[in-house]
Amino acid sequence: MDVTSDRVNRVHASKLRLVKDMRQRSALREVSNMEAQRRSALQAVEQAVRDLATAEKSQAALEAELYRELASSDSLSVEELDRRCHIVIGRLKAEIAGARRTLEEARAAQERAETAVFEARTTLTKCSAASHKWQQIEGDVQRASDAHSEAEAEIEADDEVLLRYGSGSRTQG
Repeated sequence: MDVTSDRVNRVHASKLRLVKDMRQRSALREVSNMEAQRRSALQAVEQAVRDLATAEKSQAALEAELYRELASSDSLSVEELDRRCHIVIGRLKAEIAGARRTLEEARAAQERAETAVFEARTTLTKCSAASHKWQQIEGDVQRASDAHSEAEAEIEADDEVLLRYGSGSRTQG
């Protein structure tokens, strides 16, 4: 919005600047909220990575244990041990798949949060620029108003002097 300071009065300029300042503060709060969401999303990604690593470690350890049991067992049939292995490994694979999905969702949420932070910062930058512009306009209006008031005061003083000396010269002359 291009506005020249000579077309706005002081009160109007001040009110508009206050509105712009309020929008700037609102945008700053929004950036802060988006940053908090981004941090939460990052923590969720980190937790999902840890959970996935734990699940993969657990799978590897359990597979090794099951195969040791399979190799050393005389009491259980090979078919029974194989069935057990498939059940346990199937559960572990499902757990790992769930952990991977959680990680993918957390990464997607983090990406959305990063985008939201960027957009909020862009809005804040625009609001800050608008607020700064209205501060300048308000200053220009204040200076113009002060100059106008000074000029009016000088004109009044000149008129008073003219009246005083003008009427005095007529009576003396």
